Amino acid sequence: MASQKTIVIGHLFDKFWDKNGNSLTKSLMSLDDVAQAIRECNKLHGTTLSDRNPANFMKDLLRGANASKNWPQSVAKQRFTGVQRTSDGECFEFIPYKPGQTEPFPDAFKVRANAPVYPIQSISMPLVTKSFGRSDETWLVQTAINLRVVETHFAIAPAFPMLEVAHLQMGIKLRSTEIDALFLGKVGDQKNPESVLITCEAKQAKDPLIQSQIINQVQAAFAEANVETVVPIGLRTVKGVGFYLTEFEAIKRADAPILDELALASDALYQLHPAVKGI
Repeated sequence: MASQKTIVIGHLFDKFWDKNGNSLTKSLMSLDDVAQAIRECNKLHGTTLSDRNPANFMKDLLRGANASKNWPQSVAKQRFTGVQRTSDGECFEFIPYKPGQTEPFPDAFKVRANAPVYPIQSISMPLVTKSFGRSDETWLVQTAINLRVVETHFAIAPAFPMLEVAHLQMGIKLRSTEIDALFLGKVGDQKNPESVLITCEAKQAKDPLIQSQIINQVQAAFAEANVETVVPIGLRTVKGVGFYLTEFEAIKRADAPILDELALASDALYQLHPAVKGI
């Protein structure tokens, strides 16, 4: 098995799968459901997982490029995938494949070969700072903020034009999700502009952007701030090149509760000159 969690997910699916009705009797798994399934699998299958932190169960499983490989083949055969749920007491939900879907966690927002390419300077970064470059999301976000990659995108290649963009905070841990970086935008009339939030999900080159994670960020942003519009973006490294930025269609507050899919609005590859270690 690719992961011991694969066994637990398969166990939960089998537990609630009605063979006669060819359907699930229960699709939403609580934290207690997952913890209980871990204990059962440890006893039945000899797995060694801890049941102490089921809240991170799906987050860790979806990390990296092997999310689909980590999903049980028996569940995929029934054309079910999973989405992380972060409300009180919830862990994840089994959901059916969408029409045309061929794998549990498709990388729907890969770097497009014909995405426009824009040069961006990195010479303003001190050499000593560059020497500490690492291949992780923290370094990715820190570098993008220092070089104003997001601001540059909304200046030259936006789908949702902004009058002003300012970085607010990085690594925001909320009760229901984590936002890698948050920006405040101003739109509309320069004399009386409207505020919008820009949520940013950052990924290393090998990691896919997971729609459910970005949707959770959008919904959390509306819960935390009095704005009517959130513009979600994804920021992904392209090794030795720079940043691939995906801007999704802006989300209105009224649409956020039923949001289940993102639409790409604009994208661009921002090529660093010179290259930066870890990016």
